[in-house]
Amino acid sequence: MKKITAALLLLAGAMLYSQSSIFVMNNYNTNFHAVGRFFTGSKTPGNSLSMFAAPNPTPYGAYTMPSGIYHKYGSFDTSGGTGNIMDIDEWYVNDPANPANSGTYNYNDPFISSYMKPNNDWAGYIFSLKDISTGINYDSFQVGDPAIAANAGFVVNSSQIGATTGVEAEWFTISSGADMVTYFTIYP
Repeated sequence: MKKITAALLLLAGAMLYSQSSIFVMNNYNTNFHAVGRFFTGSKTPGNSLSMFAAPNPTPYGAYTMPSGIYHKYGSFDTSGGTGNIMDIDEWYVNDPANPANSGTYNYNDPFISSYMKPNNDWAGYIFSLKDISTGINYDSFQVGDPAIAANAGFVVNSSQIGATTGVEAEWFTISSGADMVTYFTIYP
C-alpha cells in the first residue's frame, strides 16, 4: 500500500510540474493597445524550443492585447476556439533540435498537448504601445520571465516602464493552491 501511495504522489507531482502555468493578462491602460510578439519557451536551460502566438483575428496583424482587456489562458492547448478576440488559434513552433517539428499548429493539435505543453511555459511579450486614437507606436517593451525567455534566446525584464509614456508593464508567477498562475499586467 505504501508503494502505491508513493507512486501516486510521485505521479501527481510530475503532472503538476509538467504542465504550463495558467496565464492571466490585464491591460488596465485604456489609451494603448500592446502590439508585438507573445511567446513561450522551454523550461529546460539550453533547450531553445519555443512557440509564438499567431496574430489575433482581424483587425489585428500581430499579437495584440487591446486596451482595457482582461483575458485568461488555461494552457496552450485551450488558447483558442472560443471566438474571443484574444483567442490564439494557432501557434508557430520553433524547434531547432528537431526542425521537422517546426511549423504552424492549431492550438488543439495533439503535438501542442503532448509535446509543447509539458516542455514549455509562458516566456514573454515583446511589444510596443499603440495609441488607440492616433495609431502611433510608443516605447518598446521586453517583459516576461527572464529564465524561460533566455531559453528561447530572448532577454526580457520582469517589469519595465516606458521612457516616453511612463506606462509600466509587469510579469510574475505565483502559486495559487495546486496551480501556478503567471500574470502579465499593463498599468495606466
